[in-house]
Amino acid sequence: MTRSRSVAAALAGAATIALLTACSATPDGGTASAAGSSGGADIASLVDTSAQTDVKDVSSSLGQPTAPKDAKLCYVTRTLSNEFWGYERDGFEKRAKELGVKYQTFDVTDESSITEQLDKAKSAMNQGCTALLASPISATGLDSVFQSALAAGVPAIVLNDAKSSVPGVVYVGPDAKAIGETAADYIAQKLPGGGKVAMIEGDPGSSNALNRGEGFKTGLAKHSALQLVASQTASWDQTKAQDIATAMLTANPDIKAFYSQNDGMALGVEAAIAAKGLTGKVLLVGTDGIPQGKKEIAAGNMTATVSEQPTTEGSTGVDAALWLLAGKKVPGWVDVPGFIIDSSNVAQYPTGMP
Repeated sequence: MTRSRSVAAALAGAATIALLTACSATPDGGTASAAGSSGGADIASLVDTSAQTDVKDVSSSLGQPTAPKDAKLCYVTRTLSNEFWGYERDGFEKRAKELGVKYQTFDVTDESSITEQLDKAKSAMNQGCTALLASPISATGLDSVFQSALAAGVPAIVLNDAKSSVPGVVYVGPDAKAIGETAADYIAQKLPGGGKVAMIEGDPGSSNALNRGEGFKTGLAKHSALQLVASQTASWDQTKAQDIATAMLTANPDIKAFYSQNDGMALGVEAAIAAKGLTGKVLLVGTDGIPQGKKEIAAGNMTATVSEQPTTEGSTGVDAALWLLAGKKVPGWVDVPGFIIDSSNVAQYPTGMP
């Protein structure tokens, strides 16, 4: 039986009120009709904000979710011109189809379109979404929408980036600081004698960029023989990364390793290294594990990437939303850890992304 209710969703800083139709989960697994903050309290009470649990453990303990007949899941992602977010979307949509639940994806035109993404998230909440999933461009950019969703009894799930501090929002993804630190540790392992290293940063407004950078510097601090001599943003742009890496190599021709905060920029760094005749002599570690990055590793043009698992994250986000709608308790952080792919294991990942 379809249970519906109209709720007043007050967006922070907005002067208008939107009416939503949604199911409100209760801790005993049922549904309740409630307006305003009472629905949010129900959802928030199901989220253990202090718990960080590996995705495999969460899935095995909570089991296969089921979809309410009237459920509609909405995913507000970033630009699909970045294939990483395409894999995140694919995981979300494939899982929704498998479980027979309605879904809709909203994407933006540019990696830094914070305002556009906020508008898309507001639009999603006006289209009858019973759960909201998002990959925010900035850490707080969608907080007002998350607050409104929870107040309406609508689960809010963050996939991969910008873990929200709003109580009751579930984060599904890796620790971005750990990813940066993993890259530093890997470089230290490959350069036991130490040396100069450089970092190519993503967009300065991105949580992933900030946290990966912080993690990388934390990792370098453990290895005193490594010296960070250059670090500059290329804003996730391959051409900019090539130009910046070229300038870095010109200023510091003895750089022994680059860390790129995503694989797209790493392809630009790869071209800069090749132009200097240094392929195979300068280490290049990327991030994400996109297919082209893995091809370059197999060809010997890149050293490694700290791979993420966007397809798994998208799929698990669907599960988390449905578990909450069913009244099941979910950890505040479903950890989907990153891992190193290099020449030793790249053949295990010939296509797509995990």
